[in-house]
Amino acid sequence: MIQLSDIEQDALGESFNLALGQAAAVFADLVNEEIQLSVPTVEILEREALVKRLEELTGTKAAQDLCCIAQHYVAGKAFDTDTLLLFPEHGSLEIVRRMLGRTEIHLDQITELEQDALGEIGNIIINSCMSGLANILGTEVIGTLPGVQTIKPANLLDDHPKNEVILVAKIGMTMLTHDVTGYVLFIMDVPSLTAFMSSVRSFFGIPD
Repeated sequence: MIQLSDIEQDALGESFNLALGQAAAVFADLVNEEIQLSVPTVEILEREALVKRLEELTGTKAAQDLCCIAQHYVAGKAFDTDTLLLFPEHGSLEIVRRMLGRTEIHLDQITELEQDALGEIGNIIINSCMSGLANILGTEVIGTLPGVQTIKPANLLDDHPKNEVILVAKIGMTMLTHDVTGYVLFIMDVPSLTAFMSSVRSFFGIPD
């Protein structure tokens, strides 16, 4: 598996920190509440290790579902990635409540409107992140429309080969009244991740 040096991890963290700053401001407008983003932590994980992290995200209860907002991005000839924004289901419900101004919504009342709201939120956050990364890497990125689903952590990667590389950026999103923690996942094959890291090293002047 690809290993990152400390300086490469710092460079990736700073890349995502820059990319997510604008997303936080837009997100705050959507939910009518101040949003603070923690500094992202970035690592490359094998599939089994990632599942354990995702189970931690749901409160160490593997039976709980995650809300997954997914898009696929292509960055010219440089790399392509499936990008997933993940929240615990209860956290995504709180985000929808804030966005729609409807505090009475319960899990069993999620409708197509709320699904669309989650898709819009994910699209804004992921697109903002990818646009920021595109500026850093000096390339254009093109993405698909977002898809929204609820899924158990253990089944999230069933459609992906076991040898794919998973770049995980963990971000903390704190609203005034609720602490909502999410993951952003970038699922790449080895050539894509190698090209991505080469661009990051070039931007920060890190020797190969």
